Amino acid sequence: MNNWVPVAYIGLIAATVATIAFVAYRQRESAALLRDAELAARLRSLADGDVVRLAAVEEFEVSVYRRLFYSSVVGPRVRSAAWALLGAVLAAAGVLALNDEDGITALVVWGVLLAVAVVFLAAALAFAGLAVFSAATTPRVSFTEPDAAADE
Repeated sequence: MNNWVPVAYIGLIAATVATIAFVAYRQRESAALLRDAELAARLRSLADGDVVRLAAVEEFEVSVYRRLFYSSVVGPRVRSAAWALLGAVLAAAGVLALNDEDGITALVVWGVLLAVAVVFLAAALAFAGLAVFSAATTPRVSFTEPDAAADE
């Protein structure tokens, strides 16, 4: 066994745990934002026409909807890119582990793992590109114009 093999195992485990933690965090964040949006709707109905309460609810809604907008458009693509990148890393680790093996079975498994690594890497790059494209081209929710018009 080479000296780098235990370090590689630790790295693979760390990458897997980090990816799972990242995706779980992003999913919890999305769920919390949806709960906040529902809370804003309930608070609006409870404000019962009171101007001060409605202003507070509107301020809360603006902050929630700005975060929800990003979370619903860019977030899923970033999570998909993370999963695909993890798949590529794990498949590439399998390719490297089988690199010195002899036999037809090892060769077939090596080829399949190499193909899987390439497919997952292409998917990761595609999802990352979609996330960047969405972040760059999706219109931003802006409330500055209505606020400026209300002040006049």
